[in-house]
Amino acid sequence: MEFYSHGKLLLTAEYAVLEGVKALAVPTKRGQLLRVEHSTDRTIKWQSFTVEGKLWIDCVFDFKFKCLSANTSSSGVIDQLGTILKTLNRLSPNYFAEGITITTELEFPRDWGLGSSSTLINNLAQWLDINPYQLLEETMGGSGYDIAAAQSDSALFYTRNNYEPTLAPVSFSPHFKDNLFFVHLKQKQNSRTAIERFKSRKEISAETKDRLEEIGGLLLITEEQSSFNALLKEHEEITAAFLGQTTVQERLFPDFKGQLKSLGAWGGDFILASGDESTIDYFVQKGYPTIFRYSDFILG
Repeated sequence: MEFYSHGKLLLTAEYAVLEGVKALAVPTKRGQLLRVEHSTDRTIKWQSFTVEGKLWIDCVFDFKFKCLSANTSSSGVIDQLGTILKTLNRLSPNYFAEGITITTELEFPRDWGLGSSSTLINNLAQWLDINPYQLLEETMGGSGYDIAAAQSDSALFYTRNNYEPTLAPVSFSPHFKDNLFFVHLKQKQNSRTAIERFKSRKEISAETKDRLEEIGGLLLITEEQSSFNALLKEHEEITAAFLGQTTVQERLFPDFKGQLKSLGAWGGDFILASGDESTIDYFVQKGYPTIFRYSDFILG
């Protein structure tokens, strides 16, 4: 049996999505494959491969979800897999009664922040036909938008609502999309740590939440790149204010002629760059060679 999920990027309402703000998310063309095979061994064998085809997790669990052997010294990884297996068993009782081999294959580097965890969770939920949002909440935590993107073939608006979020597929294909780029900043952000830090701050005001949702809607219908850039800039300033941070453009790229927007956990992973034909050369010269055009990276 094989299952597949797309990676994700959050274009609007980062962090605010946790408080129920409608967010614009897009699925990426790269994702993760899960393969499940039955075996004669009375164990659960787990193997995970990187995008380069390197085996980075190779471990064996018994039916009480105790690790019997592993190729990694990272107890955190093994503990997390054990927690996932225990949760799967609780949500789908008595499934783990015979030997199985679980194999995962990523189509993107783990440090890109495209959802190596969320694509795994969604694949596992598909396999056992359980609610992926519940599985995510009880294992990794988060808003759940990444699960929605994992299942989608197009951009969508996502509104959190426990295990039954509101999803609204949309068309996001501005005529200037050839001037939109995704740039990797070579810094992996820990989403769970970032979320906990955000939760320690005071709640976002209702006025701010409303404006973030308005910006998300306007980005879909804006026809001029200059207006699009102005909306991105406003969104950055709003988010920077309630996070108590400076924008990535102010911090790293003050001489960039277009507009930049942080995505996801801020401070690392990918940013959105709204520029022109010189944008790729600009970032390569700055030392950031991992850059993709919107159409080459985003599904739909």
